[in-house]
Amino acid sequence: MAGSSGYLSQGPTDILVGLGQAERVDVVRMLWPTGVPQDEIDVAVGKPLALKELDRRGSSCPVLFAWDGKKYQFVSDVIGAAVVGHWISPSSRNDSDADEWIKVDGSMLRPRNGTLSLRFGEPMEEVNYIDQLRLLAIDHPEGTDVYPDERFLSEKPFASGSPVLASPETHALAGAWDDRGEDVLPLLASTDHKYVRDFTNLSYAGFANKHTLTLDLGEWSPQRPLRLFLSGYIEYFSASSMYAAWQAGLHPEPPSVEAQMPDGTWKRVIDDMGFPAGLPRTIVLDLTGKLPAHTRRIRLRTNLQVYWDQALVDNDAGAPHSMRETELPLASARLAFRGYPKQIEGATPGDLAYDYRQISQTGPFQWPRGSYTRYGTVAPLLTRQDDEYVIFGSGEEIDAEFSEAALPPLPPHWKRDYLFYAEGFVKDMDFYEAMPFTVAQLPFLRMSSYPYSHSEHFPESTRSVDYQLNWNDRFESGNRVQNYQFHYVPAQSEPDAVQR
Repeated sequence: MAGSSGYLSQGPTDILVGLGQAERVDVVRMLWPTGVPQDEIDVAVGKPLALKELDRRGSSCPVLFAWDGKKYQFVSDVIGAAVVGHWISPSSRNDSDADEWIKVDGSMLRPRNGTLSLRFGEPMEEVNYIDQLRLLAIDHPEGTDVYPDERFLSEKPFASGSPVLASPETHALAGAWDDRGEDVLPLLASTDHKYVRDFTNLSYAGFANKHTLTLDLGEWSPQRPLRLFLSGYIEYFSASSMYAAWQAGLHPEPPSVEAQMPDGTWKRVIDDMGFPAGLPRTIVLDLTGKLPAHTRRIRLRTNLQVYWDQALVDNDAGAPHSMRETELPLASARLAFRGYPKQIEGATPGDLAYDYRQISQTGPFQWPRGSYTRYGTVAPLLTRQDDEYVIFGSGEEIDAEFSEAALPPLPPHWKRDYLFYAEGFVKDMDFYEAMPFTVAQLPFLRMSSYPYSHSEHFPESTRSVDYQLNWNDRFESGNRVQNYQFHYVPAQSEPDAVQR
């Protein structure tokens, strides 16, 4: 019996398994509450065996690759804030932000046969419900830069997603200090994957001790807009870690902004500034009208594992700069099983990238039961917001091609970047995720929560029924035979999709 079992305590944690005369077990297969499957091979019998959960991610929001003229290059993950059904206490669940714009630098996306090619897939084991994909070309003068107004916010109103132009006057901070007062300005000078990481991670994934980052903005004028462009990533919390933290009396504190007053005291000016919604990206923090004149120092305070890589100040003194937006139509989109691109972890935990040139057809992931969208052409499902999703799971991806025919010539001394848009929902297989092991319930844009009550229904029009019957006819029983190992194979050329 385990030491914690007995009167008014939990039951025994030991499991007794009868094996007859067998001397060894070929495979012990476990599924942990976080949704992580684990195999232990060739296990001896006849003595107690202690098994510890592997420190491995089971869930990840879908990731984006762009054709750069030679290869598919990893961009980032997308719609991480669109996860549905996370229990964060016995009586509350998270609020989903169903869409996101992601910057794709112009150097990372080059035309091929008249189209711009993107790959949007699931590298782990979430279910993805993708409603719409878009691509905008943003032309702007050299010396400027463009970012979407996107960040993870705890509650509505969410970020606008509108493109924001960084002026040629954008510059580095005058100073920066971590929670211990150490100078970290060199760490915030460029996007080089060298992060400020002075906090101590707690045993609940995604949580850290309360910590601050102090920034000196230098001299600035209150007569002009004041913005910070902050680049970094977050090590995400899981549904299980959020619930366990709640049980321990710990609550997530999104980054807030405090300003130093003339008398040296600190005053909170923004309760929730947001944070990067996943892997490395840049967020826009608008400080216009929020700081007292002549305030130079602000500090960011949180108890989350947010890793900052670069911080730039924009207080443009010049005339407004123009930019030009062009929407590129979706020329084609196909759904297929692709496999698992090789995951590459940086020196800082959670700083991930993927190599599309090395793909495994197998991996230690599972598929929730239910009806998925059939393989093949899916473009008609991705052109508008209508709750008609491309539903796909582990190892599967959408191959999206956008026509460049509408792109105008670039003016002299201008450059072109892109903003990729995805709208939809994601659901992982965590024990504290509502309905984690099935594709149903299907989410929908106007639902009040997930799972929704009996008074709400997924759209039941004739069109909606036809969509479900005609498109989502690929049933997954949850018992698909899967190798619980990766076997990466270097691709000689672009890897082919696999029909399963």
